[in-house]
Amino acid sequence: MAAQPPTRSVLFRTVLAAAVAVSAGALAVSPARAATGVAITGLAGKCLDVAGANSADGTPVQLYDCNGSNAQQWTVGSDGTVRALGKCLDVTGNSTADGAKAQLWTCNGGANQKWTVTAAHDIVNPQADKCLDVTGNTSANGTRIQIWTCTGGANQKWTAPAAQSGEKCWATHYGPQPPGALTASGELFDNNADTAATSLSRQPQLPFGTRVQVTNVANGRSLVVRINDRGTFVQTPQEPKCLDLTDGAFSRLGGSLNPDAGHIVVTQTVLN
Repeated sequence: MAAQPPTRSVLFRTVLAAAVAVSAGALAVSPARAATGVAITGLAGKCLDVAGANSADGTPVQLYDCNGSNAQQWTVGSDGTVRALGKCLDVTGNSTADGAKAQLWTCNGGANQKWTVTAAHDIVNPQADKCLDVTGNTSANGTRIQIWTCTGGANQKWTAPAAQSGEKCWATHYGPQPPGALTASGELFDNNADTAATSLSRQPQLPFGTRVQVTNVANGRSLVVRINDRGTFVQTPQEPKCLDLTDGAFSRLGGSLNPDAGHIVVTQTVLN
């Protein structure tokens, strides 16, 4: 199935935008942010943190003073993942041993990236049957996070967001658009931004400015897009069509820009 920019051109959306009342805040042009969810807090009230806010594979996960940065924004997915900066909380080397360190890694569906948040405030890796643990029970900034046999200790207790359920649907991409084109929200169109158009057939429609976590079902890649447009008129027989992603966002999720393969099956989770 090809991407369908001619059927819902951005130029048409500029006409539609005149008829849509939106707040000044929704019209503000701002880049999409990679952060998702909310903070996970643990020992001494400090936060689960990605060192240096670095999204590179292998970046250590640590304890750090809560500061509201992207590096401390986590989403607990219905697929068992715990995600930040578009990647997954991962046990190094697929290890199940006490002391195996936690890191950030590209989501791949592996058992070392699956977690269960319990009512007792443990975050458990079922493959290892061990708990997410602050090494040495020390609350110093930069203390590495690891897995360890569950003990009920304070260094294994976490306050985490509830799991987000995902709605499965199809996502396509815009394809080339004319220079200076505007979205329905009035923003200048940027085909490399983490933004998307939401389906006009969706009820209720997602307001401009809504952040949506989008996960490619085929490969587990995930990112957060901001809704700034209307579109996706055509329905598909297999799954409802829900989003048009920019070419950049579509590619980052692992989608092919080949016109004959212009869709991917995704889950979408509304974050705000």
